[in-house]
Amino acid sequence: MLPKDLTELDLLLDDTFLQYIRRNNEAAIAKWETYVHQHPEITDTVAAAVALYYNINNSEAEKDKATQLARLQKSIKRQQPVIIRRINWRQITWRAAAAILVLAAGISLLWPKEKTGNPAGEPNTFLVYSSEWGQRKLLTLPDGSSVILNANTTVRIPSDYSNKHRHVELIKGAALFDVKSFPDDPFTVTSKKIQTTVLGTSFLIKSSPFEPQATVSLLSGKVKVTEKMSTKEGVTLAPGEQALWNETTRSMSRLPFDTVALRTWQSGKLVFNNATAFEVIRQLESWYGIQFEFKGNMMHAKRFSGAFDNDKLEKVLNIFCFTAGCNFQIQPDKVLIQF
Repeated sequence: MLPKDLTELDLLLDDTFLQYIRRNNEAAIAKWETYVHQHPEITDTVAAAVALYYNINNSEAEKDKATQLARLQKSIKRQQPVIIRRINWRQITWRAAAAILVLAAGISLLWPKEKTGNPAGEPNTFLVYSSEWGQRKLLTLPDGSSVILNANTTVRIPSDYSNKHRHVELIKGAALFDVKSFPDDPFTVTSKKIQTTVLGTSFLIKSSPFEPQATVSLLSGKVKVTEKMSTKEGVTLAPGEQALWNETTRSMSRLPFDTVALRTWQSGKLVFNNATAFEVIRQLESWYGIQFEFKGNMMHAKRFSGAFDNDKLEKVLNIFCFTAGCNFQIQPDKVLIQF
């Protein structure tokens, strides 16, 4: 059979190819590395076969080969990039006039219907919500607004939050706010040293725990971004613009951004299109809310393409490192990658 005629199923029926994927047979590894080098036209087919292998073996004990291959035949698709799927997170209905996104992770949670007011003279109390890395959390606020926390994100909300007092503080991470519009009662979000005021819009706020900066990206409508406790005017954004605030230099700049990437984030899909290893790592840091450390020279790693539908980090790294030729180790507070 010619290399161009090989299919994912042909590869997965070959015991030496399975040994090549599992990296448990030096002869098989040498055979397939040489074959792929000599026949670069099958690179995409090999990557698709690897993705399908991990998709089936990700969270279940190894089953008999015939059963696995029967499932494979039903699931094989010819589209590129390969789409890897897992349990979908809750679909969000965007019915409000304003939406803010601040990146973080989660599950769904309803705001308590009963809240306790503050006695006169006593300091305000807060409700704190956090998400772990690798998950997203949905909060529904008393005024009908909603907040999606990305991985490793924490927000703090006053216990007296109401239609007349609408303020949320992003402690760390990123979050998407779907804000119900009340023209006379603005919605504000503070993060790091900046404050964003919703003027009837849809926008993203990102405050990474690993970077000395925060960004506000506007999809539609209008927002005003200012530095907290400052008399500076700040910036008012138009759709397709973002404000970048640097905590180190205490400066704010305005620049265009990719709205398609933001809408992809909203849908829960992680997409790479011919990305460098550095670009992949930076995006995984933001998506999963965990820091990466790497050793070795990533400049020689192959570019990576693929799409993942809310997949676990371990599965994404298995496929990425197979393509890039690296090893990884997930620790409680960081990920180590060796190129």
